Amino acid sequence: MLTVQVKKFFSGKNQPEFNLDISFEVGNGFTVLMGPSGAGKTSVLRMIAGILKPDEGFIKMNGTVFFDSMEKIDLPIQKRRVGFVFQDYALFPHLTGEQNVAYGVKTGDRKEKLEKARRLLALFRIEHIGKRVSREMSGGERQRVALARALASDPLIVLLDEPLSAVDVETRSRLLDEIESAQMRANIPFIYVTHNETEAERLGNNRITIQNGAILSSV
Repeated sequence: MLTVQVKKFFSGKNQPEFNLDISFEVGNGFTVLMGPSGAGKTSVLRMIAGILKPDEGFIKMNGTVFFDSMEKIDLPIQKRRVGFVFQDYALFPHLTGEQNVAYGVKTGDRKEKLEKARRLLALFRIEHIGKRVSREMSGGERQRVALARALASDPLIVLLDEPLSAVDVETRSRLLDEIESAQMRANIPFIYVTHNETEAERLGNNRITIQNGAILSSV
């Protein structure tokens, strides 16, 4: 169970003031975050992962406190066991597919990490691209590598920030199948940010709509 109750205040020379005030709780399965651009969806994911620090509040996962402003707890990113699939995939361009996935494995020696990476690539049926670097992969292949890397650390939760926005409709449908299968195998919460109503309807057994930094609705 993930519990989030956070506030974040944004202001700067070249941006208007923006306040994020979000509270929600999610369990196993998919939770879809929806809302217009600039609503605060990606900021919520970044705070859960530890990339962005809230100003107030707390974030807890299965009894582990990721962040608590009152207790002055701010668990480092590498200790949160959060898998993150970025919109642009964020693969290391100089590493091969299997090396990118192995980077996410937190235990074992180099050989053991590469073996686990190969098993994950096979799980997504892309073991044949293990020796390719990202520029030699298609958009769908890069997405599968990013998802495999997110699962490589045996995470407590996986965050996906508009992961299919750069792929075509046919590839998107196949990847949705694989993302659903990955969640069922991992049996952990997946939080999925999208603007796509079809994706939301397919994945969202729990849907949260965010607008202007606040939750507009939750179903």
